[in-house]
Amino acid sequence: MSLRKPGQSRSEKPDTLRFLNQPRRIQVQTERGNEHLIPIPVALLQDGRVRAVEHLEDTWLLEDEWWRQRICRRYYRLALADGPRLTIFHDCAKDEWYAQGY
Repeated sequence: MSLRKPGQSRSEKPDTLRFLNQPRRIQVQTERGNEHLIPIPVALLQDGRVRAVEHLEDTWLLEDEWWRQRICRRYYRLALADGPRLTIFHDCAKDEWYAQGY
């Protein structure tokens, strides 16, 4: 009899603390179509498939802790063509894209 949950590795103990909602790296295809030249997501590569962006619902910028380790993220709330909504962000300091679950 195994006490592990589905998807739990042998090295993980059942009572191990884990961060919730950790951002996951993703690939994003963008275009620059506005006066500020911020990247606008048009498609994502997620789980081995291309997912088109139907429209951009919202975007906001988070800049913090410039005195220690710079945090600069531009968030995007997207409606995908295949139905779901998704929040992603571009890490401006690292030039990397992430999906952020809630």
